[in-house]
Amino acid sequence: MRRSEDVLGAHREQAGSLVAPDRLRFDFMHFQPVTREELDRIDGLSTSRSPANTPVTTDVRSTQEAIAAGAMALFGEKYGDQVRVVSVPGFSMELCGGTHVTATGDIGFFVIVAEGGVAAGVRRIEA
Repeated sequence: MRRSEDVLGAHREQAGSLVAPDRLRFDFMHFQPVTREELDRIDGLSTSRSPANTPVTTDVRSTQEAIAAGAMALFGEKYGDQVRVVSVPGFSMELCGGTHVTATGDIGFFVIVAEGGVAAGVRRIEA
């Protein structure tokens, strides 16, 4: 299994996001610009998930149980006792309150169109 942490390092943490039907924005902690090669590798990781059409699961767990199981949480974000956990088995598990697809194939074609800095130590990918 390859994930963005395999490309950028384990220090990277989500700092915010926007997911819309026609675009996405993903902010993350990283201390230097992401190279074209790294962007291509991340883009390939994302694109490789769509054809597999892996089911996306959601469930509600206690916050402590979800984080202990490895779910990614936003640093500094306040969570209640119960959280919604969205998972792509074998690839990603995150705490999230948004609406999601039922399988990775629903995402369709994905391409990173921009990368840049938005604050000290925070980078943004737009796709």
